[in-house]
Amino acid sequence: MSSDEEIGELKVVYDFIAQAKFKKAFASATKVLDQRSPPSPDAEEEDPLRELFLFVVTKYADQLEQEGKIEQVFEIIEQGLEYFPEHPELLNETGVRLQRYGRSLEASICFERVLLQDSRYLKAYQNLQNTKCELVERWHFRMLNDVVRNAAFRAAIVRQIAEGYNEVLDIGTGTGLLSMYALQCEGIRKAAACDGSEIMVQIARDVFGANGLSDRICLFQSFSQDLKIGERFSLIVTETLDSGAFGEGILETLIHAKKHLLLPEGKIIPAKVTLHASGYQSRALTASNILINEAFIEDFSLPSNCLLSKEGTKCYDAEDVGRIQANDDFEFVTDTVVSMEVDFNDLDSLVRYHDGTEVGEVELTCLDDGLLLDGFVVWFDLQLDDNQAISTDPTTSTCWNQAIFRLNQRLPVAKDQRLKLTMSCKDGALSIAHNLNSVDNQISVDEHVLEFLNDSDYYSSLIDATEGLDDMEKVLDLSLFPYAGLKLLKEGKARMLFCLDQTEDLIEFIANQNDIPMGCIMLVSSLQEIFLLNDYTLDLIILQPVDVFGQINSEHFCLYQSLLAKLKPIGTVIPSSLELHGSVIESDWIVKCSRVENPELEQFKIDKYLASLETENHLDLGPFSYRNLSNTVKLAEVPFDGKLHEATLELALCEPTVATRAHAILYHYQIGFTPERPMLGTDRGLSFAKRSAFIIPKSTFHGTSGDEHVADAEEAQIEQLYITVLQNHGVIKCDIASIRE
Repeated sequence: MSSDEEIGELKVVYDFIAQAKFKKAFASATKVLDQRSPPSPDAEEEDPLRELFLFVVTKYADQLEQEGKIEQVFEIIEQGLEYFPEHPELLNETGVRLQRYGRSLEASICFERVLLQDSRYLKAYQNLQNTKCELVERWHFRMLNDVVRNAAFRAAIVRQIAEGYNEVLDIGTGTGLLSMYALQCEGIRKAAACDGSEIMVQIARDVFGANGLSDRICLFQSFSQDLKIGERFSLIVTETLDSGAFGEGILETLIHAKKHLLLPEGKIIPAKVTLHASGYQSRALTASNILINEAFIEDFSLPSNCLLSKEGTKCYDAEDVGRIQANDDFEFVTDTVVSMEVDFNDLDSLVRYHDGTEVGEVELTCLDDGLLLDGFVVWFDLQLDDNQAISTDPTTSTCWNQAIFRLNQRLPVAKDQRLKLTMSCKDGALSIAHNLNSVDNQISVDEHVLEFLNDSDYYSSLIDATEGLDDMEKVLDLSLFPYAGLKLLKEGKARMLFCLDQTEDLIEFIANQNDIPMGCIMLVSSLQEIFLLNDYTLDLIILQPVDVFGQINSEHFCLYQSLLAKLKPIGTVIPSSLELHGSVIESDWIVKCSRVENPELEQFKIDKYLASLETENHLDLGPFSYRNLSNTVKLAEVPFDGKLHEATLELALCEPTVATRAHAILYHYQIGFTPERPMLGTDRGLSFAKRSAFIIPKSTFHGTSGDEHVADAEEAQIEQLYITVLQNHGVIKCDIASIRE
C-alpha cells in the first residue's frame, strides 16, 4: 500500500471514529495494518497508526463490554496483540479487563510482560500489585506466619492421627500446610486435600512436589461440597474461619462433610467454636459508618445521623481491635459475655445453627456513665481438640481480626444499663439483632465518602482555601464529595458546579436540604466529559490529589494538564501542591502481612512458591506497631502530571542498624491547599486518606552493601540509605537504590 493510499484509508478510520462506529473503524485499521509493510523496530514508537489502533481497540472493546459481549472483547484485544505484541498500553489494557472479569492470573502475566519491557511503566506496576492482592489476600501471609496457630493445629493433627484417625481430608488446604503436618505423621494411611482457588491449588501442588509428597496425597481443585471421590475419611481438618467464624461457609461445609465425607465415628478439627461479644466506643470506626463531622453538619443544616454507610448494619467488618486500642481510640463500654457455642462434631448442632432454630440470647451490662455505644465487637475461641485451643481475643496476637457490628447512631449509655441482643448464624452468616438503631429516615452513602466527610481537618482546610473566592461563574469540584463546590453555590459565590455523579443521591439530598437549585449542578460520569467544555471556562478546579487508600489519584494527575486548558487565565486550582513524606521503619507486623517469615514454612519451601505473589506496596494502613529507624523527611515534591519524574535522596538512619531490620518506607502526603496556608498531612489519626508503606524486599540486603561484598548480610550494620522516588503515569514508587555502612 502506497503512503497516499494509507492516508486515504486512515481518513476512513477517523471518519468511523467520529461517528462512534468503532467496529468499522477496527476493521478499517486492521485492513491498513494487513496491507502495509512492517515498520522497523526503531520507527515503531513513532508510528501514528500504532496509537490510533490502540484507541480504536479500546473504544471498540468498551462498546462490546457495554453490550455484554465479553468473549468478543478478548477476541479483538488478542487480534490487536497480534499486530503489536509488545504494545505496553495494549498489554496493560488487556490485563485490566482480564482482572475485571476475574481472570487475575492471566492479568498478572500481562502486567509482568509490560514491566519486563519497561520497569518504569508504573500503571502496570500498580495494577500488578492489586492483582497479586486478589490472587492471594494479604491475610494469608499473616495466617502462615502465625506460629501459635500453626503449632496448635499441628499438635491437634498429630494427636488425632496417633489415636487412629489416620485418613485425613484437608478442606480449604491453601498452600497445603495442614496437609504437610498430617503427611509427616507416622501411621497416616491416606490423605487428600481440596481448595476452590486455582492459584492456591497450584501452589499446594508445587509444595507437595518440592517435598517429595505428590504421590502420597490426592489434591483436588474443588470446593468440598462438589467433591465426587466416593470415599470417606476418619479425620477432617479445616481452617475456613473468618473474623466472624462462619463467614467462609464453615457450617455448610461441615454439614456436607458429616453427611458425605466423614466416617460415622470420624472427627473434625477444629472441634468447637465459642463466640464472645462486647459493646465498644470508637470514633475511628464510627467515622466510616455515620456522619459525625460537626462543622459539615452545621454548614449544611443536617441532623447528625442523616447519613449511613451502605454497609451499615447489614453485616460485620473485620478490624484489628488491638491495634486500634493501642492508638487510644477504642474502649469497651460493656462487659464481655459468651454469646454462642457450636460443636463442629455434632451434626444436629450444626444444622440447628445453620437453619436459625438455635440462637444465642445475650445480655450485656454497661460499665459506666458518660460513654457512647458505637457497636459490638465479636471474637471467638477455637477448641481444636481436647488439648489445643486458639483465641482471637483482641489482647492476643493472632492472624485473625475481630468482627465489628456497627450501630447507625452513637448511643449514650448509663452504668449498669442492660442491652439485649440475639446472635444467630442462619445460612452461615453471623448476625446480631437488637432494637438499638435509630429509625429515622437516612440516606445510604459509600463508607469511603463518609470517611471523607468526617475528616474535619481536611474539611476545614478546603473550606478555608475557598473562603476568599467570589463571583465565580463555573466551578469544577472533583473531590470524593463536592462539599466545597456546594458551599460556594449555597453562599452565592458560584453560579454553576460541575462534579462527578458518583454521589448523585447525596448531592441531591444536600442540595434539597439547603435550597440549592439542582439546575446549577452539572453531574458528569467521567473526567472526559469535562473536555467537552469550551476552553478558559472554569474559574476554579478542586482536585482530589490522594485517594482513601493512601495513593495519589492517578487519573486526576494524568489529566491535569488537559484540565488546565479549561481554566480561565486568572482561575484557581486547589490544592496547589503535594509532597511525599516518609521514614524507614522496622515492623514485624508489616513484614508478616507481606511475605512468609516463618522458618518452618521455609523448610517446607512454601515461601519459595509464594514469593512471586508478595507485594511491594501495603496500602490503607490503620494503626500498627513499628519503630522509626529514620526521621520523617520530604521524599519528593509530587508534580501534578502523569509524566516521568525521578529523584534520589540520601536518608540517614537515627543510629546504625542491622540491615535486615529495615522493613519498609512508611509514607504519607502533605497537601498544600494554597501557597499561603500551612500544609495538611495525611498521617493524622482521623485522616480519610490512610498511610501506606513500600515494603523493602528481603533481597535488598542480601549479598552486597553498596559495592562491597557482605560476608554476613544478616548482621551488616547500615547508617544511610539511598532512596529512589519514581513517578510515572500518575503512580509513585519508592525503592532502595543502595545502602551505606
